[in-house]
Amino acid sequence: MAFQRQSSHTVTWCVRRYLLSSRSRAFDLQMSRNLFSKSGIWDQEFNQDVRKEIEDYWKPILKNYDLENRSQITVNKSNKDKFYVLSMFPYPSGSLHMGHVRVYTISDVMARFNRLRGKEVIHPMGWDAFGLPAENAAIDRGEIPDKWTKQNISSMRKQLDGLLCSFDWNREVTTSDPNYYKWTQFIFLKMLEAGLVYRKKGEVNWDPVDQTVLADEQIGEDGLSWRSGAKVEKRNLEQWFIKTTSYSKSLLDGLEEVNADLWRDIIDNQKHWIGALAYCIQFKYKIGDEVQTEPLSVYTSTPEYIYGISHIQLTSDHPLYKQSYKENKETILGITKSNISAIHPITQEQIPVIFTNKTTDDIGALHDAHLGIPSVNDSDETIGNIIKADWNFVTDKDDDGSTLINSHQLSGLTCEEARRHVLLQLQEENVLGVPTSAKLRDWLISRQRYWGTPIPIIHCRQCQIVPVDINDLPVVLPQIQELSSKGGSPLSQIEDWVNVKCPRCGGEARRETDTMDTFVDSSWYYLRYLDPNNQHLPFDKQLANTYMPVDLYIGGKEHAVLHLYFARFFNHFLNDIGMVKHREPFVDLLTQGMVMGQSYKVKSTGQYIPAEDVEVTGNTARQIATNEPVELRWEKMSKSKYNGVDPQDVLEEFGVDSTRLCIMGNVSPMSNRHWSNKEFKGIVKWQYRIWNLVGEYLTHSGKDNPVPCSKQELDQYDKEIFEKRNQAVREVSFHFKKTYLLSTAISQLQSFTNILKKCPHGVMYESYEFERSLCDLIIMISPFVPMFASEVWTALTSVARQTDHIYQWTEIVLNQKWPIVDEYYQYPLQVKFNNGDWGEIKLPVGSLNNLSTEQAKDVLYQDQPFQEYCKDKVLSDFKLIVKKDYRAEIYITSKYTEEKKLQMKKAKSMKSKSVAQNN
Repeated sequence: MAFQRQSSHTVTWCVRRYLLSSRSRAFDLQMSRNLFSKSGIWDQEFNQDVRKEIEDYWKPILKNYDLENRSQITVNKSNKDKFYVLSMFPYPSGSLHMGHVRVYTISDVMARFNRLRGKEVIHPMGWDAFGLPAENAAIDRGEIPDKWTKQNISSMRKQLDGLLCSFDWNREVTTSDPNYYKWTQFIFLKMLEAGLVYRKKGEVNWDPVDQTVLADEQIGEDGLSWRSGAKVEKRNLEQWFIKTTSYSKSLLDGLEEVNADLWRDIIDNQKHWIGALAYCIQFKYKIGDEVQTEPLSVYTSTPEYIYGISHIQLTSDHPLYKQSYKENKETILGITKSNISAIHPITQEQIPVIFTNKTTDDIGALHDAHLGIPSVNDSDETIGNIIKADWNFVTDKDDDGSTLINSHQLSGLTCEEARRHVLLQLQEENVLGVPTSAKLRDWLISRQRYWGTPIPIIHCRQCQIVPVDINDLPVVLPQIQELSSKGGSPLSQIEDWVNVKCPRCGGEARRETDTMDTFVDSSWYYLRYLDPNNQHLPFDKQLANTYMPVDLYIGGKEHAVLHLYFARFFNHFLNDIGMVKHREPFVDLLTQGMVMGQSYKVKSTGQYIPAEDVEVTGNTARQIATNEPVELRWEKMSKSKYNGVDPQDVLEEFGVDSTRLCIMGNVSPMSNRHWSNKEFKGIVKWQYRIWNLVGEYLTHSGKDNPVPCSKQELDQYDKEIFEKRNQAVREVSFHFKKTYLLSTAISQLQSFTNILKKCPHGVMYESYEFERSLCDLIIMISPFVPMFASEVWTALTSVARQTDHIYQWTEIVLNQKWPIVDEYYQYPLQVKFNNGDWGEIKLPVGSLNNLSTEQAKDVLYQDQPFQEYCKDKVLSDFKLIVKKDYRAEIYITSKYTEEKKLQMKKAKSMKSKSVAQNN
């Protein structure tokens, strides 16, 4: 379709000339240290002083603007669509690092973009304040954790404000605040009520430095604590567990609901973490001749082999061990026979139960019980022979074992078919328990430290374990004057806190002195953000149902397994008890890479040295003092490696806006970025080009055009600017909405700036399309550089024609609407032959968004260049991919027709003969 302007924007060339020549406003362009916003005078330079003056002027204005425009969500939902953007809340260490600058700039850019789209944006911030780092730091400084934590929070809040992050500070939460952890305790008690919390004595991982228990997930492959670095020991202690494994199937199924394009690696990580499912079969059993009332739960990953069971193997840690051991002490090769027999749930035959020190598979080791099936396990066959058990081989070892034999009605079925039948039958018999992970243990949440959420349990000699009444929450962490890193839980030493009356019998009792793992605190904070001041519930259900799930969750890759696993578990549980309607808490996930610094490592000693001690010549580096070769590396920033960068130094040198832009540019947010101040050169040059472009527009809009252009030239430029503007809006919007490749969006905006910069002054002076494009460019950069954009917008709108009612000319740039693609703009259908680019055909957006493969083929076959290209080819395997509101791609396999091949062969032969004759 030919280029068209919307009729409401169309003015004749002559009328446009008249409008422009009638302007009376003129602006002096001179050297000045006064901003246009204050003086009406444009400074031609854009240097460090100007950048500082822009930020000094606009920062308080925009802070106040952000304060007034923060989300005020209510139960009565507004007519705006919501967008909940959440960045993982930080541990309050006291200082921001460059990783913080990156993640919180990403979230702020996304929040500002969605506000420009007219969304009701929820953009909260809080503090993951409990945990060992705060406790250890307080011990080192001789302070109490509460005071130290509050000081750090105050400091970091100021630093985040300095970055101009538009957080909803009215939603701020702190996990160490009793108003928050009251509800952590509430959810714990709900899990206890649901049978998901239990206490047992067992072998645990003990950190001898931090003097606390560690979960398996907190230990490295080298057996060292991931926090203290100490060699982890094994101890037997009573510990609290949450039965996360009961939700293994639910958590696996939930991965089908998330955005696969963005979650791709995370989905794999979560699946790998959870592992294959093990199915719980609940056997009736007898001790001697007495049938027991409670079932014996045994897990297996192969329920299809249920007709091939020879025995059930329990470990000496199993609760039945002691009871059985007293009855029968006969031991053969480490196998203890018992007088326990299980009853097959389908055949009703008796199955011998034995005891060993350990089971023969990972599932049995996790659950202290193993289902012996000789057909698929050689160890089971050995044990079966030793105890002279009866069993049937249910797979044929002469074939691949994929078809069942000797399995009653399952014989002849594949393993997959048989599994479906067995699970259905066991479910009908009411003996199928909850599926669980075949490799994960339940979540050990006990910590023998002070600075954590108190576990709301009371221990009474008579009543045993007694939960604290919900009406008595929170169990407040007592003030403590001095902390020690040695011994057990510090809470056990506070007698007036520990010693209480039993809520049930009134007798002497003691509080639980373990505190909760901090992952518990951070597993539900995204819900409290929605209702942070609720005194009656963790959050209002209707608010959660309205504003959940989180639309975009931003955080480091290192949290993409554990934290995400626990947060998803919490949300699944809260969904089950009716507190939230959404099972999955996060729609999209952006896992940003680390900010890495360059380090210098002496090759001969492995010693890290500062940059100033290194001389670099080309690709070679040497230590100045010794002339020893030095290895240049990019690594995670660390004081010990001398490669850290203080964000405050960067902000003071380059300013907030340039820093925000720099940390977003050149590298995908999902990739690690190598931080160097050299990156600022290109960023500041781009800002200067925009600054200069607006300055030129002011110059040529404030007086009669000294370089008039013809109507033909104007129309030609208008047509090109129209295309380039729509392309930029289409590209930038797509990457903001779909891919979160903010670096690519910046590249598109830089290209668009260059296009506008090339326009002649006469076009700048007279073109409606140019003015509109310049306005849209400034709006689109505003999420990245809100202060810089506010200044250039103020100058631009002071001389704009203001004939376009899309813009709110008297409002600041942050109050504008995000640009949209024009109705008449044509979207690309990209054609690729044998994975190589051929070209593209333009289509209206409605046609593109609803395009089918057959419709795409019809479009192609009506295109003359396409027909010409394909006349000697056979086409097959048409594959269409439609990216709505962006573009479509069609992949085609092509090969020459037999006739064409013959022609080409003849031509080649004739050419060869001709060459031979000439030689």
